[in-house]
Amino acid sequence: MRRAIAIIFTAIVFVWLGPFITAPRGKKAETAFVYEPPEGFTKGPDTKDALVWTFIDSGPGARPSQPPSAVLTHSAKNISVEERDLAKLALEMPSAFDGCHWVHRRHEMRTRADGARVGMIEGDCDHDVDLAAFGLPPKTIKSRKLQLMFPDDEGTSIVTASYPTEQGTRWEPLFEATIAKAKGVATRVLPPPNWMYAAWAAAGLVIGWLVTALTQKKQTTT
Repeated sequence: MRRAIAIIFTAIVFVWLGPFITAPRGKKAETAFVYEPPEGFTKGPDTKDALVWTFIDSGPGARPSQPPSAVLTHSAKNISVEERDLAKLALEMPSAFDGCHWVHRRHEMRTRADGARVGMIEGDCDHDVDLAAFGLPPKTIKSRKLQLMFPDDEGTSIVTASYPTEQGTRWEPLFEATIAKAKGVATRVLPPPNWMYAAWAAAGLVIGWLVTALTQKKQTTT
């Protein structure tokens, strides 16, 4: 009976200590989140619940009516940026951007050099403009949105970048580069999976059995 209790106790210790030692741990940023858009963006006008940056391009081929922009909002929810959860969020994008025809392009999780992980969802967000009042046929404005989700100490900071579709190759890498420059990003991880607890429990049972067997053998020989 004592041996069985010792084996079970060892397994319990392994289940508690093993994942604690080996599983990745979350880490608070310990500072407020600060986002820095690509170079050339001008801040404002902000709204009550969002910070806004706009890029005004006066060069050849500029489109002042649809300038690239970045909007920072915040959610009190700890939004998961794991691949499978981003896939679920991507399904909600058509309703989140109901003013356009949403076509999903990609979603992925990026890991920063400090270990913090950031979610990313990209899609085309085209909308039709009715020009009948001007005697003209409808026109489709083609735009793209790149949404970045940064875990922070208060929830999740969400940056939504918007730009003309044909300028995607210009802005996508620049906005992706801002992932590494943002400050105040927390490291948030999932709890250890069930298989890890099971593996450590099995290891504890084996170690407990071996130790108690050796102890009994030693006691018998003496």
